[in-house]
Amino acid sequence: MEQGKKLLTGVSIYLLAKQVLNIILGAGLGSLIFPVLIVIFLYLRLWKYTPYVAAGLIALNALRYLWGNITGLPGTWLYLTEGILDIGVAGLLIRSQDIQNYFDYRE
Repeated sequence: MEQGKKLLTGVSIYLLAKQVLNIILGAGLGSLIFPVLIVIFLYLRLWKYTPYVAAGLIALNALRYLWGNITGLPGTWLYLTEGILDIGVAGLLIRSQDIQNYFDYRE
């Protein structure tokens, strides 16, 4: 269970850090709402399917910008890399048994 908590901490740090970088690069402060809400719901552990919902939202957001990031290369390489990492994070949230165990157990 401790490993699941560590993985969620890493995912949370990634989601918040990438959004802070996006704000520095020109996104508005409102763009911070989405990752903050995901992090809050992951840490509240109110529902055992929360990682699946979070993964779906993260993946859909990455796919939403995928085509523009591909066609905008080389100027969009940073955003394309971010999208690929987002898909990896979504996969981790879905596939990690440690994360699932963390959500199945209530302290």
